[in-house]
Amino acid sequence: MLSETEFAAAVRDALRDYAQPDLMAGNPLLRSRLVIDRAGVNADSGQRIATLQAIIKTAVETWQSSPRDARLYRAVLHTYLKPAPTQEQAAERLDLPFSTYRRHLKAGITRLTEALWQQEIGVSG
Repeated sequence: MLSETEFAAAVRDALRDYAQPDLMAGNPLLRSRLVIDRAGVNADSGQRIATLQAIIKTAVETWQSSPRDARLYRAVLHTYLKPAPTQEQAAERLDLPFSTYRRHLKAGITRLTEALWQQEIGVSG
C-alpha cells in the first residue's frame, strides 16, 4: 500500500498523463486497491489504465452539479481531462485570471486526491 504522500504524488502523475494513457503504465496507482478492486486482479495494464482513467473522470464529474465545485471541475477538465495546450490557454478558456485558475486547479487536485485516498483506504463518503 502506498503512503498518503506517495498516493498524492501518484494522483498528480496520473492527472498529468491522463490524456496520454501510455505514459500511465508505470503509475503506482495501477497496483492500488482503488484500481485492483474495480479492474480485477487479473486485469492487464491496459485494463488497469482504463479503470484508473474512469475512476478519475467519475470522481471529477461529480463536481459538475454543485455550483461551488463546478469551478474545480472546469479547471481540472481543461487542464487534464480535455487539456488546453497550455495552462494559460486553459485560464483563457475559463475566462479567469491565471492566479484564480491556478487556485481552482490546486483545490481540484486536492479534492480529487482526498476523495480517491478515502476510497483507497476503504472509508466511504
